[in-house]
Amino acid sequence: MRRLLATLLSAGLLLLGPLVLASGASAAEYGATIAAATTCDNSAGNTGGLGVICDVSIVNTITATTATATVTVTECHGAAGDPRAACTTTTKTLPEAVTSVNQCNGSINGGGGTLRCSVKVEFVGGGAGATAPSVNQCVGSGGGLTTGCNPFPATTTGAMIAQCNGSANGGTLVGLTCTATGLMPAARALTVNQCNDSANGGGSLVICSANVTTSGAAASPSPSASASPSPSPSASSSASPIPSASPSPSASPSPVATVAPSTAATLPPTSTSGPITGQPSSGSQLLLGTLLLISAFGLIVATRRRRGVSPDIR
Repeated sequence: MRRLLATLLSAGLLLLGPLVLASGASAAEYGATIAAATTCDNSAGNTGGLGVICDVSIVNTITATTATATVTVTECHGAAGDPRAACTTTTKTLPEAVTSVNQCNGSINGGGGTLRCSVKVEFVGGGAGATAPSVNQCVGSGGGLTTGCNPFPATTTGAMIAQCNGSANGGTLVGLTCTATGLMPAARALTVNQCNDSANGGGSLVICSANVTTSGAAASPSPSASASPSPSPSASSSASPIPSASPSPSASPSPVATVAPSTAATLPPTSTSGPITGQPSSGSQLLLGTLLLISAFGLIVATRRRRGVSPDIR
């Protein structure tokens, strides 16, 4: 019984070992590395009928003292007819500029495969003197069918963009399209190496492109010219005062019509500030009344006395 269990365990290990190794190799052949030297899917998908996509987008920002980069990589694997079956997108910011992209080389050589890879690089800043990058592409490729390559021929040694060389051979070519465009700052080196020695199993499709754009690299920014201040006027250069116009003779006054005196009675003044005349005060009225009463009383007394003293005179 123990011998039977040991035998079964040994057989299981023998069967699982190759599978583990195979799965490890399959996982290792894929995967992107985002760094100053960015890579994606080299020596990948060399079993027939597979498809690979790698799209790399880079923004290199250059200042007088620093250089940084933002990199986005989209990587897809699947069958040749459905390469986007499994895709991942990764974005990373680097404390340095990206100087090289190396991807999709030695890949899809199993026959009937599809390879679609692209690199887009934007330089923000970077100095003066942007020029078209040198190109080396489609050399020894497509079984001689290179109508989809632009520029072509392009055989610069040590070129900034080297792509689609020694690729898409094996007959029954489905398509070979490789393009290189844009402008690159003269003072900033960047190389693109992609889609070389790939898709040589026959019946393959290869579409690869590299594009470099530059903004703000035409010239170093010069300080904006400030408007020179106009000289302040001195006492000697001050403008002479404009003579005022001589006064025009005033028009002779037109005669004022005389208003005839009104016959209406003049109302007494209504102002309360001045003394009111012609109206005795209440105090003087009281005194006058008292004097009148005393005078009347005196007359009455005198009259009675007169009557009592001389009754016989009547």
